[in-house]
Amino acid sequence: MEPEIILLLAICAFGLTVSLFVVFRSSDFVQLVAGERRERRSEQLVRELTRGISVAENRIYAKSRQLEALSRRLSESNLTLEQMNNMKSKFLSMVVHDVRTPLAAIRGFSELFSKAAADEKHRGMTRNITAAVDRLNMLVSDLTDVAMIEAGKLTIERVPFAFGDMLADLMSSIEINAKNKGVILKYDRINPGAVINGDKFRISQVLQNLLNNAIKFTPVGGLVEVSTAAEGRRLVVSVKDSGIGIDPSETKRIFEKFYQAKCQKNAQLRQMGWGLGLSIAHEIIMQHGGKIGASSQGLGKGSVFYFSLPAG
Repeated sequence: MEPEIILLLAICAFGLTVSLFVVFRSSDFVQLVAGERRERRSEQLVRELTRGISVAENRIYAKSRQLEALSRRLSESNLTLEQMNNMKSKFLSMVVHDVRTPLAAIRGFSELFSKAAADEKHRGMTRNITAAVDRLNMLVSDLTDVAMIEAGKLTIERVPFAFGDMLADLMSSIEINAKNKGVILKYDRINPGAVINGDKFRISQVLQNLLNNAIKFTPVGGLVEVSTAAEGRRLVVSVKDSGIGIDPSETKRIFEKFYQAKCQKNAQLRQMGWGLGLSIAHEIIMQHGGKIGASSQGLGKGSVFYFSLPAG
């Protein structure tokens, strides 16, 4: 081979080697640059995440401080509320104690005066005094029950008793109230085998409240009906009247403490109750594992009050 050709081949080989070296080095450089860019992006992302975490931690800390402050204020409020409840309970106890004694004395003197009264006018006055004292005594009893309920001290004795016998005993006194008001009272004779495992006095109190309310808000010549029915293992008692009725929007609210029907336009009718009896009845039935409610087609269309109890 000619020396010129050999030299040319050597030069070409050297040039190719240099070119390949440059290419490889360029590729390494490109990869290095790309790697540095990726690293910078990663570092930037890490910094952003770190900033985000720091911001989140600061927010969490601030919220925890706010929550701690709210919790502290709530604890202080609860303490104040508990103190106020205790003061209220003590006040109610004092009122009950201080009012009952003079009421008993007034009632006693009224009965004596009634016996000694020479004419019907004075006897009527003493009857009015006695009736007013009885209403106040009922209010005092209701306030006592409310205080016990709020303090969680309303006790329910669970003793099996014949509901029919209790109803019959109660109706004998309720019939007198209905007759005096001029209201017709009807009730069905319940199966004597119906037994309730509960507090006979408290359940009688509930039924008496519903019946007295029905008589009170039913006009002369109206009708009050008491009915009972068995639904599975529950006894359902209903008191239906043809009285002033209830606005359907208020059938649930009337069981709230101190609530008086707002939709009743007659102010005298609105003020005929204290708004305590139904709330007490609701609590008694709930503690027996029962249900209580009311329904009405509207004002002037009568109403139905009912409650159910587990039957033994």
